[in-house]
Amino acid sequence: MNTSDILTIAVVVLLPAAALWFIFIARTRTKDPAARLGIPKALRPGQPDEILEGRRLERIMIYGVLSTLALAAFIPAYWLPETDRQDQFQEHQDETSIERGFQVYGQPPDLEEAEAGGPADFKEAESKIALGQNCAQCHGPANEDTDVETWASGGQAANGYIDPVTGDEVAYVAPPLNNVFTRWDEEVIRFTIERGRPGTPMPAWGTEYGGSMTEQMVDDVIAFLGTLPGNKEAPPGISEECGNPEPFDLACGEEIFTARCAVCHGAEGQGKDETGVEAEWHQGAALWKGKVEHLTTAQHLFTVINGRRFAFMPPFGDAPEQGIPSNPYPLTMQQIRAVVNYERSL
Repeated sequence: MNTSDILTIAVVVLLPAAALWFIFIARTRTKDPAARLGIPKALRPGQPDEILEGRRLERIMIYGVLSTLALAAFIPAYWLPETDRQDQFQEHQDETSIERGFQVYGQPPDLEEAEAGGPADFKEAESKIALGQNCAQCHGPANEDTDVETWASGGQAANGYIDPVTGDEVAYVAPPLNNVFTRWDEEVIRFTIERGRPGTPMPAWGTEYGGSMTEQMVDDVIAFLGTLPGNKEAPPGISEECGNPEPFDLACGEEIFTARCAVCHGAEGQGKDETGVEAEWHQGAALWKGKVEHLTTAQHLFTVINGRRFAFMPPFGDAPEQGIPSNPYPLTMQQIRAVVNYERSL
């Protein structure tokens, strides 16, 4: 309820009610000796019918009718714009949620610098200091100094990442979040933020899982990500020539792989298997050098069609058999067969 609503209620309801109550008290106040002696009204002589059923009763009835008419006029006057007020309230809540999500995603300012700027500057930075979780450190910056189109466009995990097998430090690629809604629905995005991705540098952020982000903060950062331009558009397009490719059209398979799969599995399908000083690890499994030969072609097709929900493999089939939400940008069976044969050829 905003200030204008409070003023409306005060003017239309409270002030007339107070005025009527004041008039009633003034007119019924008496200097009767019984009242001065404190004798209860129940023990005083009652007024005769000539007084009770005369002009006094008529005035009370008139006041009742007028009060009823005033209330009858006030209720629709207050109720009719209620939908607009609810919409405005929801818009305000959405805007503030996005603003908080922007602060949660960003890097909090340095405390000493905020304090050095004086009380006014510190108050402005206070919310950023309290909310900032620095998602931008790995997933790419999002601030007023950079183009919105490049916000959360991906990066590398901070301070490198240690290969649990070899013990070597590798450059783990943090996926872009400015198009994450083209790959996942909100449920999986929330699951990932709250619980992290085991075996990757992505920690659990939810307070229930040992992290520092409350449920409200998770809601806010998801709301912020939803406003990024890439999350409102389709993923990279696939040419008309590859709209209905032959099963062993490896050129189309590569094009589809680049458009839909490379963001998780790496440009060459290297996943977590690339080695060397300049190696870059991706969160997707390795698909190159025969790494998928342990799967039969049927199993490989089944995985691409249905995905592995909460193992972070989205479904690409138009109607996944597991009953999970389908990809907003699914592939046809011809495209899936082409990309599977391309992956098995790496």
